[in-house]
Amino acid sequence: MIQIEKLRRVMEEISAEKGEFELFGLFLREEAQDKWDLVISAPWLEDGKLKALGEFVQKAALIVGEQEFLTLSRIVTLNHDDPNLNTILEAVEDIPVELWNTNFFGLEIKHAYILRAKRLRKLEPVAT
Repeated sequence: MIQIEKLRRVMEEISAEKGEFELFGLFLREEAQDKWDLVISAPWLEDGKLKALGEFVQKAALIVGEQEFLTLSRIVTLNHDDPNLNTILEAVEDIPVELWNTNFFGLEIKHAYILRAKRLRKLEPVAT
């Protein structure tokens, strides 16, 4: 498993460069056999998703180390209007948080580390 402190560093460095994440967490599905999913959501991921995700993976692998990064099962991105994102944002109050034996995404989650879960407010245009 990737060290949580390394993932925190990934989140902080990429946030400083690209913008904040709404969600950044590791989830171990019940049937995943110790292969963790990294679940992320950020407004900048939604624009040019494939390119943005590629840049995220490249930067994250540099910080964590390529071999350790490859131990992830998958990277899941959630759009800001995804009901699964809303469920997590409503369920999680204190960050960071470690959860055991819960259900997200309609899946049994054996273990989770959520480093960020905060709805980003969109700025309203200023009337001139």
